[in-house]
Amino acid sequence: MKQHYTFKKHFNINKREHVDFANVPLDGDLLGFICPFLIANNKDVKIVKEVYLQLEHFFKNLNRNYIVPMDRQNGLLFLSELHEPNEYHLGYSDSNKGKAIANEKAETIFDSLSRNVFAQQGISITNEAHNILLLVEGIGQDLMSDTISNVCRNIFAEFTEEQCLKYKIPTLKTKVRFYNPNSGKWETKEYNLPTYKGKKIILVPKIIISGSRDYSGRYSYFVSSNCISKDIMSNKIKIKNLKIVNKLKDGTKKLIIKEIYKTYGKPKSQLVDFVLQYRGSLEDFLEYCKLHYPSLNLDNLGE
Repeated sequence: MKQHYTFKKHFNINKREHVDFANVPLDGDLLGFICPFLIANNKDVKIVKEVYLQLEHFFKNLNRNYIVPMDRQNGLLFLSELHEPNEYHLGYSDSNKGKAIANEKAETIFDSLSRNVFAQQGISITNEAHNILLLVEGIGQDLMSDTISNVCRNIFAEFTEEQCLKYKIPTLKTKVRFYNPNSGKWETKEYNLPTYKGKKIILVPKIIISGSRDYSGRYSYFVSSNCISKDIMSNKIKIKNLKIVNKLKDGTKKLIIKEIYKTYGKPKSQLVDFVLQYRGSLEDFLEYCKLHYPSLNLDNLGE
C-alpha cells in the first residue's frame, strides 16, 4: 500500500504523537468527509458546538430568506461562495475544480432544498445539516462536507492556528472567506496558516470526520427495524411479504428485518413520509448514530 506524505510527516510531528486533527495526505485527498451527524453528536466539544451553531444559522438564513420565498436569483448569489475547498485535502479527488463547479454546487443545493416539502414550508428540520443530508434528495456527503468547509472556514482556520502554535509549525498570513452568523453575510479575515507547495492548508478536528456512509439508507433500515416491525407485530400493518415472518418450532414469531426493509424501506426522496409517520424517529436515529457510527480511524494513516 502506498504510503501517503501526510501533514504530520511533512511538519515533523512524531508519528506516535496523538493529534486532534485529521492527518491528511498533502499530495492528494483523504477519502473522508466532515460529517454533520458527528457534529450534532459532539456538541459537548467547544469547537464542534461552534461549527454546529454557525451551520444552523447559515441554513436558517438560506431557508428563510431564499428557499421559502423562492428567491432563486439571490439564493444562487448567496450560495455562489461555496467554492471547492482544496485546502482541506478531504473528499473525492477531482482535478476539475473551479468557478463552474461552485456555480453547479449552488444550483444543486438551492434546487434540492426547493423540492423538499419541509424546506418549502420553512419547517426547522431543514435548518440542521444532518437532517438536510438525510432527507434532501440531491445533497450527498461530499457536497455537504464541502458546504461545511466553506461556511465554517473561519472556525477551522482558527483551529489550525492553534495546532500550528502547539507544534511550532511555520505559517503565513492568509485571507480566508467564511460565513459570518453575526452579519448573515460572507466575509474575509486573515489567519496564520501553514502552506505546502505554496498552497494553504486548513485542518479539521478528526472527531467530525467520517468515511463514506449512506445515512439515508441506514435511516430507512433503522425505521424498518425499530418502527415498522412494531406495527407489524401489533397488526397495524398488513403483511405484504410472507418472508417477513418466520414461525419458530415453539410457535413464536420472528421478524426478518431484511425482508421488512426490502418491502417497506423507502428511497431518500420519500423519507419525509417516515419522519411524518414515526414522530421522534429522527432524534432516535441521531442517538443510534452516536453509538454505532463513530469518526473515521485515522491513527495509522501514512505511518
